[in-house]
Amino acid sequence: MNRVWKWALLALLGVLALGGRAGEKTAVAQGAAEQEILALVNQLRGSYGLPPFVWNAQLAAAAQNQANYMAANNIYSHTGAGGSSPQSRATAAGYPGRATENIVGGTNLTPGQGVIWWQNSPVHFNTLISPQYIHVGIARAAGFDQNFYALVAGVPSNQAGVPPPQAAAQPDDSALAPVAPVVIAAPREDGSIVHVIGPGQSFWSIAARYEVPLEQLYLYNNLTEESVISPGDELVIRLAEGQLPPPTPTPPATHRVRPGDSWWTIAALFRLTVEDILWLNGTTEESLLTAGDEVRIRLLPGEEPPPTATPQIAHVVREGETAWDIALRFGIALEDLLAYNGFGPNPVLSIGDLVQVVPPTAVPTATPLPTQTAVSTATPEPTMTTVPTATPTAASTENAVQETAVVQEGQVAYGLQGSAPMLAGASVLALGLIALMFAWRRV
Repeated sequence: MNRVWKWALLALLGVLALGGRAGEKTAVAQGAAEQEILALVNQLRGSYGLPPFVWNAQLAAAAQNQANYMAANNIYSHTGAGGSSPQSRATAAGYPGRATENIVGGTNLTPGQGVIWWQNSPVHFNTLISPQYIHVGIARAAGFDQNFYALVAGVPSNQAGVPPPQAAAQPDDSALAPVAPVVIAAPREDGSIVHVIGPGQSFWSIAARYEVPLEQLYLYNNLTEESVISPGDELVIRLAEGQLPPPTPTPPATHRVRPGDSWWTIAALFRLTVEDILWLNGTTEESLLTAGDEVRIRLLPGEEPPPTATPQIAHVVREGETAWDIALRFGIALEDLLAYNGFGPNPVLSIGDLVQVVPPTAVPTATPLPTQTAVSTATPEPTMTTVPTATPTAASTENAVQETAVVQEGQVAYGLQGSAPMLAGASVLALGLIALMFAWRRV
């Protein structure tokens, strides 16, 4: 009896182990598409110098909610069950911040094809390369022989100003109305592939399904991004064997802004940097774009380049902006922005405040003059040496009298030599006196 229970217990444990492993394989299989999309999107962000998205379980739950809803109802929409929006679904999943959403779907649509579709759509591409969002959640669901993908990007409220849920910009659902599945056409006898356009299909969805560049569709069919296609039209996907492609048309010099365009998406569409396109238009990233505006994307032959714009050194704070938003906008570290302005770790900004976005100019320090040692200009007084007084002797006294006599004689001689006229007068006077004396005696 004990042996029977032993074997039964072992069998039960084996079934549980197999079930656990099967569950693990199922989880890996379900997560493969999401991980592939995450890797492709982060690779794209890296090519634009942006940090990778960080996976967030709450946003992933919000994405799964919408992917399941679209798969169950065979629709493409940002409006979910009960009229929910991407923001309300992220909030309900527990995400404390602002959120936006990308969706895509199609027959046998692979994760790579879905990312290509988003890249070819300016409004969705803007989400992928936006510096405003840091977290992401991705989900996949299948239904009606189609794969549905949802990507939800977000930024926490403590790192960005969070507008009301209804203010969060979302792609236009009209661009994602129910469409006919894009079925890949078989090659023709000459090797060419021609696709017949179905209801609701666009250049973006066709290029993504066939995994060809959007520019190739335009070139092979002599079309531009402004061209309109209708159901029943034919698009050449691949040329016949030996057929040369038509000459490359002269690239346009301007681009007409479409709904959802931004400086980032326009620069990416024409393989420019944001700095280049801002320079070509003599503007800054702060300037607003409106659908229908003409944006310069290259110089015409012989055209003079615009003057180099003065670098922006300060930013005027707008409604809802935080220091984090401004740092992301200008591509600088938050710590550097705080240091430039002497802010603390959690500065409170008001609308209209000026925030410096470049390092402050250092004031040159004057080189100190060398210290000069004061030199006295007074003439030093001579030091008097005291000579000891000797006791006079008889010999010394006699010598002193002789020396005095010699000095006096010298002084008289010097005086006589220096007063010749006076000596002559004195001599005449003396002779006159002597003559008078002799004359007086005779008398």
